[in-house]
Amino acid sequence: MNQYQKMFPSLALFSDLDWPSVTAEYEANYIDVSFPEYLQQKADEGDCPPYLFELAYFEMALFESKTSNTPLPHQHGVHLNPTALFLSLEFDVTRMIADAQTGKIEVIERPHVLCLFRDKNDKVRSVELDEEALTLLENLEEGPQPDRKFVKANDQTRYNEMVKNGLVFDLT
Repeated sequence: MNQYQKMFPSLALFSDLDWPSVTAEYEANYIDVSFPEYLQQKADEGDCPPYLFELAYFEMALFESKTSNTPLPHQHGVHLNPTALFLSLEFDVTRMIADAQTGKIEVIERPHVLCLFRDKNDKVRSVELDEEALTLLENLEEGPQPDRKFVKANDQTRYNEMVKNGLVFDLT
């Protein structure tokens, strides 16, 4: 098993990649981009299915979330979790991987935004976000807010849920 097979195990579940030739081509011609970007380029050229690069992006983001040394906020204010990684996906990769581990290999098309992050207990979590949640989080993109006044009355429940799951830190 080569290093890419180890880093991206779901790819073997959803394809019969010839790992030695894929690795050789990647290292010879595409080493200046990440392996998922290489798969995306191959998908754009019609040389591999598009769900493979999404699986690879997801696994790379998951690894990054698990190994991130980014400190969590401790200063006053309302903060977006600095470990948050937002993935705009066309395929339901989390369900595909979970199903594949039970032997059910199925490609599930379902556009959505998934956020991976490490909570205050160092556990990697994921949450699917809709447009309203993303709009709420835009208030924290440029940095922390001094308080929760930016949260509209109809977004209070959603906001409290984000604080509870660790995507937002309310240190006010």
